[in-house]
Amino acid sequence: MGFFVIFIVLAVIGKILEVIGNAGNKNSSNGGSSGPSDDEMISAIATSMTVGAYCALGDGNLDNREIDTLRRWKNDFVSEIKVSVRSRIDTAMENEIRASLTGVSEQRLHTACSTLKEIGDPFKTMTMGLAFEIVAADQKIEPSEMACLHKIARLLDIPDTKFKDLEEKHLRPIQLKEATSGQSNATSNEQLLGINPSWTTEQKLAKLTSEFSKYNARMQTARNEEQRAQCRRMLEIIAAMREELTTGRKPSTINQPTSSNVSGTVIPPPVASKDEKLVAINPALSPREKLSKLDEEQNRWETRMKNNLTPTALAKCEEALQAIRRLRNLYTTQI
Repeated sequence: MGFFVIFIVLAVIGKILEVIGNAGNKNSSNGGSSGPSDDEMISAIATSMTVGAYCALGDGNLDNREIDTLRRWKNDFVSEIKVSVRSRIDTAMENEIRASLTGVSEQRLHTACSTLKEIGDPFKTMTMGLAFEIVAADQKIEPSEMACLHKIARLLDIPDTKFKDLEEKHLRPIQLKEATSGQSNATSNEQLLGINPSWTTEQKLAKLTSEFSKYNARMQTARNEEQRAQCRRMLEIIAAMREELTTGRKPSTINQPTSSNVSGTVIPPPVASKDEKLVAINPALSPREKLSKLDEEQNRWETRMKNNLTPTALAKCEEALQAIRRLRNLYTTQI
């Protein structure tokens, strides 16, 4: 389960315990006609294991790391439950795992997701997080597994924003590693960049422009060379995809890593940001060297402002000084 659930697990467990603790009293006082029984609530919680197992089986290959992730998540969850009901919940979840690892039918998956929605948003969100953890467990992401995740999100009514947050957290590092080590292809690159193959050329180009800005900005704030190398590699991939879309021909190749650092990734020349271009800062310099260069540039632009400038030239100076302030804040965080 990891730290994903740490902010909501207590609220979820509190609700579960409240229902379990009060279910018998409610049913007794109302002639047994209202509210779920504690057995029904425990059974509903256990269906999270059905969803997890469905994802583990999503690529057609049941990996030990996926099973280990499923049981670790279960054990972490159960360890937070009140002792009086811990054993019952643990048994129910374990039984669900054993029943599901032999296969999960579409009907069982639909029933499980429908049941989970009745428990409430926090627990179904936790279960969606579990699904992502299991898919990421073997450090490979197959199209069939992505299809499983999208299906579960749809059945659980998970908002697109939450799905994207989970994807960014659990899958993006794996996808980046594949893309920047030369193991990716056109399809996986489109998936990594969030491009729908059915989009028009204009839509794809607009998305590539957005992604270029994102990875260029990330490279400026990266705290180590491996992260910077990944961002540079993504910028190469984006440039190659843009060339193919605009010219209609495939680039000769997207350069595969030849000289590599510890992670096996090639380190292409860094790309200057808009602010760096404006004040002539070489992006290949170290943060300390950049800060020193900024001092020189600030002095040069401030001196220029003392002259009798036209309004346009004065605005240019002010723009440059604002860029210098932004870059100084950025480079300071990189030291």
